[in-house]
Amino acid sequence: MIFSEAACQWLSQATNISHLDLDIEQMDGANSSLIFLVRSAIDSYSEKFVLRVLHDQKWLEEEPDLATHEANALREAAKAGLRAPKIIGFTEGDIGFGGPVVLMSYLESKVDILPADFGKWNRSLARELVSIHRHKAEGFGWNFSSWVNRELLTPPVWTKIPDVWEKAIGIWLNEVPHSPSVFIHRDYHPTNVLCEDGEVISTVDWINACLGPAEVDISHCRTNLVQMFSIEAADDFLAHYVELSGFKYNYYWDIDSIFDMNLPEPEFYTPWLEFGLEVIPIEVLRKRIDAYLAHVMKHF
Repeated sequence: MIFSEAACQWLSQATNISHLDLDIEQMDGANSSLIFLVRSAIDSYSEKFVLRVLHDQKWLEEEPDLATHEANALREAAKAGLRAPKIIGFTEGDIGFGGPVVLMSYLESKVDILPADFGKWNRSLARELVSIHRHKAEGFGWNFSSWVNRELLTPPVWTKIPDVWEKAIGIWLNEVPHSPSVFIHRDYHPTNVLCEDGEVISTVDWINACLGPAEVDISHCRTNLVQMFSIEAADDFLAHYVELSGFKYNYYWDIDSIFDMNLPEPEFYTPWLEFGLEVIPIEVLRKRIDAYLAHVMKHF
């Protein structure tokens, strides 16, 4: 992708790399924005940076402050002492990148969704989330709202257990249970964390961070683990989180996450393939989600 001269000059000023020496390479793992590695083409020891380009016009129409949101989320993460990228700069308008941008520090670690020791990795996934939720972030300017689309709120045509879905919908439509607000990542899952030696050491992609129930992050990660691996992986993750935090979990939020991610249809998340997970057939995803919803509903 070719950026304008004005865009390269902005990058040069922000990174202290001559615009003639900028090396910009698109990275894997992005879904709703474009992510680039920015470094010097002549000095391999110079600092590296990550550039997010917000090119999705529909998303920007819904949330025009996305760049400001992520910049402030990264500042909040730094205030909390969390292991996250540092904000370097951002633009609210398009100055030649194809959309607003957020420039942040690069973390020397990698996404690892197929660790050699899955149990150790899963526990570290929970431990990292506990550390995020310790921060109260009082006064942070963004608050949680559910991503469930009410227009899709009906048992899906593919389910083998429509009566269970009906019951779950009834529970979701009742009053939302109270839970204290903490700093939540809002999109916490295995491709948004970085690892070393098979353990999670940092979290990236803070553009959706907000104040909200801790369960929102827990349930979102659990649903991802079910889709990717199994119900057992999701339950082990929750057990680790509860053990490390003493938290009392409300399974209402699993219903919210299941509806959000699987109506009208579960989908294979493309970045999973980029990081080594083989394509999971839609029939398998459907079966896993039906089984997971039935499993969750045993708590009601």
